[in-house]
Amino acid sequence: MLSEGYGGSGGAGGPGYHGQNATGSGGGNGTGIGVFQVDNSQLITVDILLGMANICLLLILLYMYIGSYRKFKSQFTFGLVAFAFLLLIQNVLFTGFLLVNEGFKGPGMGGPIFFLNMIEFFALSVLIGVTKE
Repeated sequence: MLSEGYGGSGGAGGPGYHGQNATGSGGGNGTGIGVFQVDNSQLITVDILLGMANICLLLILLYMYIGSYRKFKSQFTFGLVAFAFLLLIQNVLFTGFLLVNEGFKGPGMGGPIFFLNMIEFFALSVLIGVTKE
């Protein structure tokens, strides 16, 4: 039930949230309902792995865009290189924060970060597929 985790009805963290961070029962450190409840720290670990996968995809994309820029020398391909480079910096910093900064891993953060990383992973995969053609 949601009343045992973060986000239930009543109060900022729900009835089961006691301001604990993965240290006690009812700490609000899980995501999901019933059998599918996943510990927040497990989701953060998956988020870190997805972030690393996104970094790899961005390196591939950057390599492809740099090759196109060298070939065509157009302003558009330079924009693609800049876009991929800035997105790579963002992913390196964000994944680094997940690895280092304990305060960034608050209760309930695993789920939203997971979905954002998954969407980015599929979007980058589509970009690589389109760029290959």
